[in-house]
Amino acid sequence: MSQEYALSRVRDALEKSGGNHLKAQRLLQSWLEKDHSLLLGLVAPHLQSIVTHAVNHADSPRKVSGGKKVEIAADETGEFGVAVLESLKGGRSDGGFGFGEAEPRGAVSRPGRASQSHVDAIHQLAGGKKISKDKNKKD
Repeated sequence: MSQEYALSRVRDALEKSGGNHLKAQRLLQSWLEKDHSLLLGLVAPHLQSIVTHAVNHADSPRKVSGGKKVEIAADETGEFGVAVLESLKGGRSDGGFGFGEAEPRGAVSRPGRASQSHVDAIHQLAGGKKISKDKNKKD
């Protein structure tokens, strides 16, 4: 029930903000201060992660002393947890870029290195005039 209520309030915020997500977020933040069932509805799907984070955060001073690196074993968090941490660190052990994301494209050419057909297309879009395929032929 509270998740359905929260979703309806999110829709209300989007409607009142004219579809502007930032304004809707601010409106929801102001409503959250007074409406605890809205807060519970929004947070409920994420409670397990929030509790896990709180426990890990409270326990971290014991594990990290003097800025030493903390190693997380796969048996503690599962393979998915290790993959998430590796992704957040910026490297993946399997060489992939991210979760379901394509590899980034190769090096982008420097400015001014566009092909002539690309330049012609941009000029056509900007000027609204037709450019013939045959460069020797004049209109």
